[in-house]
Amino acid sequence: MSVLEEVRRVYRESRKARDVFWNVWVARPLAAALIVVLRRTPITPNQVTFLGLGVFASAAALLVYVPGWAGFLVGAAVIELSYLLDCADGQLARLKGMTSKVGAYLDFFVDEVKALLLVGAMALRMWRVDGDSTWLLVGLAGLGLVALGTSLTTFVRRPEYAGEEQAPGVPQVEGMPSGGGVKVLVWAAMRGLRWIVHYPSWILYLALLDGHAAVEGAVVFLVAYLGAYALYVGRTGLGVLVRLGRPAFYAQQEPPP
Repeated sequence: MSVLEEVRRVYRESRKARDVFWNVWVARPLAAALIVVLRRTPITPNQVTFLGLGVFASAAALLVYVPGWAGFLVGAAVIELSYLLDCADGQLARLKGMTSKVGAYLDFFVDEVKALLLVGAMALRMWRVDGDSTWLLVGLAGLGLVALGTSLTTFVRRPEYAGEEQAPGVPQVEGMPSGGGVKVLVWAAMRGLRWIVHYPSWILYLALLDGHAAVEGAVVFLVAYLGAYALYVGRTGLGVLVRLGRPAFYAQQEPPP
C-alpha cells in the first residue's frame, strides 16, 4: 500500500460523521498524514492535545512580538499547525480506540484556552502597534466575553437544562428550515456566526489580507470574533432568561432528593 493510499484509508477510518467544511476538505485530510506517523508511536491523543496547546501558545507569542505582515502571516500559519494537531488528537483516539468523555471535555477546555489566548494576543498586538491603552481594555472585555460565552455553552449543554447529554466536539449541523422568511434569515445568520467563531476556517485568508496597507488583520479579527461572541451571548442568554424565568418552569422540575 502506498503512503497516499494509507493516508486516505486513515482519513476514512478516523473522520467524524458530521463536520464543518474546513475540516472535511482541508484540516482532517492533512491531519491524516500526521496520524499515519503517530499511530505507530506510543503517543496518546491527550499528549497530542497538550502539544497543540503549546504550539498555539507560540503562535500567540508571534502575534504579539513579531510586528508587521510577516508576524501575522507566520502566526496564522502556526495557528493552523496547532489546529492540525487539534484534529489529529480526535482522529488518533478514534483510530486507536482511545476515545473517552474526559478526552472530549479536555479538547473543549483546551479550545477555549486557545480562544482566550488568541483574543488576548490580538489586543496586545494592537497595543504594541498603536501604543493606545484602549486596546488593553478591549482585550480585557474580550476575555470576559469569551469566558462568559464558554460558561453559557457549558450551562445549556447540561442534561438538566437541555434534557439530554450534549457532549462537546459535535458540530451542530442544522438543515435549512422550511417556510422561508425570518426563519431562513436566522438560520443563515447562525451559520455565519459559527463560521466566524471557527477561526481556523478563515484566519489564513485574513493573514493574506493583512498584507494590504488598508487592512489591519488584528482589528478585523477582534471586531468579527468578539462581535460573533456578543451575538451568541445575547441570544443564548436571552433564551435562558426567558425559559428559566417563566413560572411554569418550576412546575416541571423534580424536587431535590
